[in-house]
Amino acid sequence: MRNTKKEIKKYYDVKYDIEKYPDAWCIVVWSKRGAGKTYSMLKYGEEVKNTFLYMKRTNDDIDFLCSGAKIKDIAKKDPSPYYPLNRDLGWNVKPVLISKGYAGFWQHNENNEPTGEPFSFAISLNNAKQIKGFDFSYSKFMVLDEFIPQIGEVVKRKEGEMLLDLYMTVLRDREARGGEPLKLILFANAEEISTPITNTLEIVDDMAELDATGQRYKYLENRGILLHHITQEECPQIEAEKGGIYKGMRGTAWFEKTFEGHFASNDFSNVKTKQRLTGYSCYVAVRHQRHWTYIYQNKNSGHWYACDTPNKPIISYDLGRDNERVRFYENERPYLIDLCINEFMDFQRYSFYDMLINFKEFYKI
Repeated sequence: MRNTKKEIKKYYDVKYDIEKYPDAWCIVVWSKRGAGKTYSMLKYGEEVKNTFLYMKRTNDDIDFLCSGAKIKDIAKKDPSPYYPLNRDLGWNVKPVLISKGYAGFWQHNENNEPTGEPFSFAISLNNAKQIKGFDFSYSKFMVLDEFIPQIGEVVKRKEGEMLLDLYMTVLRDREARGGEPLKLILFANAEEISTPITNTLEIVDDMAELDATGQRYKYLENRGILLHHITQEECPQIEAEKGGIYKGMRGTAWFEKTFEGHFASNDFSNVKTKQRLTGYSCYVAVRHQRHWTYIYQNKNSGHWYACDTPNKPIISYDLGRDNERVRFYENERPYLIDLCINEFMDFQRYSFYDMLINFKEFYKI
C-alpha cells in the first residue's frame, strides 16, 4: 500500500489516478455525491481522443440517458451525462440510441445532427450478452458508473461475473489487434460496501480498511487493482453547500454516506483487525472465496474470534462444495450467529462477517 501526497481540490480528476498508477488494470473509486467522477472521465476521454465504453446497469438506464436527445437548446438540462460538459465547455454532445441498451454520444451541429467520431458508446451491463458481437477493441477504457446499486435497486447475483466476462471479451479483441491493456474503471457513491461486483473482485476488506482508517488510496500491486476513496478532506464541501439539508442532517448515518462518502449503512463494530490469540483454541476452519478463516474460542472468557491465523481445527468446511456448505449452514451457522448477536464474537475480515450474516446472498441452500 502506498499513499499519495494529500491535495485539496473541489472535484475529482481521473487523469491523476490513471497516470499515477499506469499498471493498474482496474481502478475503483467511491465518494460522497457530487465529487465529479463521471464528469472527469468524460472530459478525459475527449482529451486523449478515445471512444471508450460507458456503462450503466440496465436498458432503462440507457433509455433515460437518451431521453433528452431532441432538446435543441443546450442550456436546457437533460439527463445525458454530457450535459454539464456541454454547459461548461461549449460542447453539444448528445446521445443517439442505436438499439436497446446501446447508444453513442456524438457532437451535434447547428441542425442538431451528429457529426464526426463518437465521444463514447453507452451500453447496458444487463444487455452485455446481446452486444458481445460488437467490436469495441478501440476502447482503452471500460467505465461502469454507479457500480454500487442505489437503495431499492434490483441487482443480479452474478453481476460481478457478467462485468468481468464482458471485460475479457473486449480485452481479447484489443490484444488480438495489438492494443494497450484495457482499463476497467468503476465509479460509485458510498451506498453499500458488499455488492456482487465488490465480492467478485474480492476487495470488500480492503475498502473497509480505507473507510475505517480515513486513508485515500490502497494499491493492490500484486493484483493490479487501485482503490481510491475520495474523502471529505480531499474534496471538501464548499461553504455555499453547507446550508439546508447539509446542516439539518449533520450527525446522521445518511449524512456520513451522502456528504462524507463513508459506508455508514454497514456495521463494522464486530471487525477487530488485531486480536491476541493467547488462551484461544481453534474450533473450526471455513473456506469462503479464496480464503480460509479460522475460528478460535477462548474457553476462559467465552469470547470467539475469526481470523486468518492458521491452526489445526476440530472441523473444517469448504463452502465451495455443496455438501459442506449445507452442513456448515445447518450445524455451525446458527450457533455462530447467536454469538454475534450476543457480542461474543469478533472478526478480522468484514467479508467473513458479511457472509455469515447474509449467507443466502452468497450461496444457494
